[in-house]
Amino acid sequence: MIRRERGIFFVYSIGLDIGTTSAKAVLYTANNEEICACEIAYPLLKRKVNYAEQDPDVVVDACFTVLHHVINKGQIQGKDVSLVALSSAMHSLIAVDQNGKPLTLAITWADNRCAPFIKTLKGTSQGRHFYENTGIPIHPMSWIGKIHWLRENERSVFKQAYKFITMKEYLCLRLTGHYVVDHSMASGTGLYHLRKQAWDKDVLAFLEISEDKLSSLVPTTYELPPLTAEAQALLPVGTDCRFFIGAGDGVLANIGADALEKGTVAITIGTSGAVRTLVDDVVTDELQRTFCYALTEGKFIAGGATNNGGMALQWFIDQFSKGMQTEANGRSIHELIIKSAANVPAGSEGLLFLPFLNGERAPFWDPDARGTFFGVSMHHQHAHFARAVMEGVLYSICSVVNALKQSLGTIDRVQASGGFARSPEWVQMLADIIGQDVSLPPSHHASALGAVLLAKHAIGELDMFTAAKTEKKEQALLFKPNLQHTEVYQELFAMYERLYQKLETEFSAIAAFQSK
Repeated sequence: MIRRERGIFFVYSIGLDIGTTSAKAVLYTANNEEICACEIAYPLLKRKVNYAEQDPDVVVDACFTVLHHVINKGQIQGKDVSLVALSSAMHSLIAVDQNGKPLTLAITWADNRCAPFIKTLKGTSQGRHFYENTGIPIHPMSWIGKIHWLRENERSVFKQAYKFITMKEYLCLRLTGHYVVDHSMASGTGLYHLRKQAWDKDVLAFLEISEDKLSSLVPTTYELPPLTAEAQALLPVGTDCRFFIGAGDGVLANIGADALEKGTVAITIGTSGAVRTLVDDVVTDELQRTFCYALTEGKFIAGGATNNGGMALQWFIDQFSKGMQTEANGRSIHELIIKSAANVPAGSEGLLFLPFLNGERAPFWDPDARGTFFGVSMHHQHAHFARAVMEGVLYSICSVVNALKQSLGTIDRVQASGGFARSPEWVQMLADIIGQDVSLPPSHHASALGAVLLAKHAIGELDMFTAAKTEKKEQALLFKPNLQHTEVYQELFAMYERLYQKLETEFSAIAAFQSK
């Protein structure tokens, strides 16, 4: 039965996910079943060494266009979409002027330009104080480093900035003309006091900015004000369609992947990767290995993110696999690479890859870390390197899993999502490396689904803490670890962690050389 509220039939809903390299729109039925999904890619700009930026207007245009595409693909009428809910990659920073025009590109989580300052701050008592209050490790992804860099290196931009906002805030500004940020996205900036649920006055004083330079804080259940006439004219939905602000993509992935119970973690690998679990209070780590984000009042997401997920495999394909031809059945080059890697024995016959192509976040939080192949021998072929890259991404995930276990105790259930979940071979490697069952929900678009479920939770349509269960759990695929492979991986994973420790000093040296 279709429910009616405020004169709106709950027929279709859309989860709009603003990613690092693409915008995705997923269309759902009234019962939250996925109908179809569309994606529009945009570049991650690398203008200089250690830079990683987006063009804000290109991203917004992609978001508007992908909504048109998903409605057309679903063969529905835009007026029948009653709800659009937002998800977004976290940590991006845009300085805008008084007219809302960007003064900078969007400086993403992958941008390491402020690394020298961050290395200085991280080991101080002040750095620890900031981490304990905000739950965000001292790392270039944090706005502390980004805004400090602007203050010291782009003084005119720093002074001219009317607001500092995330990519999702810029989209909301283009939609409504209002500056608002949900508590989840705010908690990813490093400027938000988790326990006070407010902007952190100590951090703001340190950065020499006032609170009016930041958007107004709103709950993750917040419904956006009516759209501007300009935005409405560009969108394919009716004037009755309701837009909800949602949360960060990682927080929402736990909702969409049914990872809201104690002892359950969501492992997401898209461009980057992350391991997250729901907690009832703010959780920080003595070694500052994990983050903590706001979800809703009294609920938080603890975990750790890695810089190099699907990005690492894409790099390998772009740099070393362009000459490969797709097979006659039309499979993509990604499928061919993964299939060839699956034919290589577990452990890549002694070839290890440290996947730190873009520095690393959890658990090392080292922007100077660099990618490394170790153990290269004459018998290693292209497929060995491909598998080593895939395994290296999962070794980094495993190191975060272990850090969470040390902080929070045992992990009983693992839910996987993200682009890597399209590959059964890669998911099986994950089960083998962590030595635990891995459950794969029917859809790998966990963040988009989580955004829709959170919005419907906000209006009383459902309870998000139970909505992703029942039939979704029955439909999930279960990957059990091959214990012989797990034994191989345990030996190699120990070597992987030792390699990082041994190379840490040299990573700093080579990073300094590359920055000359």
